[in-house]
Amino acid sequence: MIIDLDIKDTLGAISSEVLNGQNYNRSDFARSILNYPAMMVPSVQEPIIKSLSENLHGEVSLIDPFMGASNTLVTGMKYGLNVFGQDINPLSLLVSQVKTTYYSLCELEEARKDLIARIDSDMSILNEINFPNINKWFSENIQIELSKIYRAIQCQSDSRLRRFFWVAMAEVVRLTSNDRTSTFKLHIRTLEDIQSRNNSAVELFKSIVKRSIKDVAEYCQVLNESGYIKNGRYVKEARVVWGDSLAGLNTTRKFNLLVTSPPYGDNQTTVTYGQFSYLPLQWIPMEDIDTNIEIDYLKTTMEIDSNSLGGKMVKNFSNTQEALFTQSPSLQLLFASFDPEEKKRAKKVINFFHDLNKSIDTMLSKMTSRAYMVWTVGNRNVNKRLVRNDLIITDLLQSKGVELVTDLERDILSKRMPGRNNFSDLMSKEKILIFKTP
Repeated sequence: MIIDLDIKDTLGAISSEVLNGQNYNRSDFARSILNYPAMMVPSVQEPIIKSLSENLHGEVSLIDPFMGASNTLVTGMKYGLNVFGQDINPLSLLVSQVKTTYYSLCELEEARKDLIARIDSDMSILNEINFPNINKWFSENIQIELSKIYRAIQCQSDSRLRRFFWVAMAEVVRLTSNDRTSTFKLHIRTLEDIQSRNNSAVELFKSIVKRSIKDVAEYCQVLNESGYIKNGRYVKEARVVWGDSLAGLNTTRKFNLLVTSPPYGDNQTTVTYGQFSYLPLQWIPMEDIDTNIEIDYLKTTMEIDSNSLGGKMVKNFSNTQEALFTQSPSLQLLFASFDPEEKKRAKKVINFFHDLNKSIDTMLSKMTSRAYMVWTVGNRNVNKRLVRNDLIITDLLQSKGVELVTDLERDILSKRMPGRNNFSDLMSKEKILIFKTP
């Protein structure tokens, strides 16, 4: 068995070009089928997952409790690992269902031709979807065209194929809505911009479906050539579920490898996954994602984000803060630098780390002894002070007996991250922290 010192040397030898994602291809691992926020770059995670999985005895089972676009899972599948992912965002679940399913090029092409024929022959102007402010977010013509796509997908009898086309439609909804796509929050375009737009949801859908078929088929072919597909299925377990990782992980399996990135769910500071997903999810039936989803995710534009980590104020805030300070001297030092008014504004930081800390306990209950945990985290500025998320997460894990093996730093060159807003600055670097459980 390779000792951890060798693992540290092996991981330390990964080139900066690989860590910075300079060698990535957007079509790799079907990454481009939906432009999901803050996706982890598979080419960055790949050498880390390969090295750690080779260092583990027997079968390797990988978990990502905040799977997002499931790039960690599909990277694990490339090496024949058992994979399990969970996320509170239904759109994350949908895209992950597609990316962890085997599709043949033939079946996708046949379904595409049938679907396009249905769309082209549909002369109806009936709008299939209605929700508050729909006319604000979509022009009348776009609503009609999206409805044609919606009806055509509904006619597909195979739920696997319907999900594939719903993901393509989600990208079309994002690009044809009146939302500014430069941020993850819902911001209406200017009236001048809206009036000058001349796009077709149907033509865009046709283009995106072709591209998505190519990307998914290429990834499935990689799995096939590696011997990981038999009888049209992945030979190991690949399972994705909806779930709130703060409340628990919906699996009975134990894992010896965790690869994840915390979602920074407080929507004032960084990525508003829920707002990003709100408009696409209006057009996708829940029954084609998961009828067991426990939140009314279309109730408001903020519903998913408010149910994510840091989205709600904790009870007994003072006690919570002191308990966190006991576990993380780095967090305590940060707050000691704030004046009273700044501490009030930074309460969401405490909320987030309280929720993350509880989630870590949930994760550790599913990890085997001497399992590896890989955390990709970005540091950010709050109140014009650097929040060392890497140090705080290290403190929290070490307080539970988890040891830090090594850490790596990468520049964020290709990860789709938010720009500046009122509360925090753009993250330009990430730390990749590798731990080992007791």
